[in-house]
Amino acid sequence: MRLAAVLCAATLAGGCAVGNQHVYHGATAEIGTNGNTTVAVATQDLRPYVASGEKAPNFVGLSRGGFGNPFNVTTASGNALAQDFSATIARSLELKGYKVTAVSVAGSAPANVKDLVAKSGKERLALVTINEWKSDTMMNTALYYDLLLRVYDVGGKQLAENRIGGKDDLGGSAMNPPGHAKEAVPPAYRRKLEELFNSDAVRQSLR
Repeated sequence: MRLAAVLCAATLAGGCAVGNQHVYHGATAEIGTNGNTTVAVATQDLRPYVASGEKAPNFVGLSRGGFGNPFNVTTASGNALAQDFSATIARSLELKGYKVTAVSVAGSAPANVKDLVAKSGKERLALVTINEWKSDTMMNTALYYDLLLRVYDVGGKQLAENRIGGKDDLGGSAMNPPGHAKEAVPPAYRRKLEELFNSDAVRQSLR
């Protein structure tokens, strides 16, 4: 407790860099077109620092103190980021009329698509791979992302693919950078899911 107080006091800007969490689990994105297809949603986290055990599965970014020293930011739910991704996607597709089930992907090896399709028993599998996802906040907040979506039919044939990646500047705050990040990251998360799912090929493949 005393250490956290010292670290917070060392932060040059307002707000504290220690113990921050970002909300992912309650989000809803405007994805897909209306449909009634049965869809299994799976998300695999292949971020190298998570696969190696350097970071926990609920790691979502860094918040830096006044000297640039980094502290981990985690999901507000405490869940793995992949779990929050799947929950958001499932909820968003359900609002469009799809019948959705989230299925888990174990381990850090690439997912076995045929096993996931067989396990789910659904008409479509939407498999999201997180190759990179983290925010980095000092004065400004940057979002680094590399997401891959592949859609498969009941036989395991790939119907569509979309990949997005880059680094976005989410702005900042001189008074409270961590507070700004908490407000800026969730909308950016929703926008990235919308960008990932709303290509013409992906929309068509889910119907």
